[in-house]
Amino acid sequence: MQVKLVSHTPDPEKAIIEAAAVSYRSKPRKEILDHIIKAGHWTPLEFATFNFEISGISRACSHQLVRKRAGVAFVQESQRYVSYEKDFNYVTPPKIGWPKEVVTYFEDNPKKIFEKAMAAAQTAYGELLKLGIPAEDARFVLPNACATTIAMSVNYHALLDLAKERLCKKAQWEIRVLMRMIKKEVLVVKSVNGWEVARRRSHANGCSWKISI
Repeated sequence: MQVKLVSHTPDPEKAIIEAAAVSYRSKPRKEILDHIIKAGHWTPLEFATFNFEISGISRACSHQLVRKRAGVAFVQESQRYVSYEKDFNYVTPPKIGWPKEVVTYFEDNPKKIFEKAMAAAQTAYGELLKLGIPAEDARFVLPNACATTIAMSVNYHALLDLAKERLCKKAQWEIRVLMRMIKKEVLVVKSVNGWEVARRRSHANGCSWKISI
């Protein structure tokens, strides 16, 4: 999995402060930031935008990610126009990739079963293409584990909402790892620190941000 922050609002903090100042009919000043975050007045946060390129996540993960619609836009690698005839990359869940000792008594362990399924899907996909089936139909045999690339544009308000939902320990492991990587990229930029507020909101809903795969 790779996450790259390809572009963003030049000065996110300044953009948010200027937008918030309009609401209060005051001069732009740094103190406004703490006020709007603590007060839950997050609309000005939407004036800061971050654009990411995300690669190496599974289709299962991307399906969860794109359910977030308000304040975010996505463009995803198309399985209609991209051919996977030679090979497709896939994501192996840790609990399958690292089988416990107890399963080694069997001829097949979870990892071997999983890899056989991926190989079978690859073979079926290639054979369908050879029979003249278009990629848009042959893709129906591709698994949720199939790796994908997706471009995401998101404003800061929507990003914090997404973090509140997807850094929760109740979320699936892959999207939690993804959100940690997104957070790391954003923290490199001088921007409003609303992560703690998002964390508290998440905890209020019975969630924890502790990551455990």
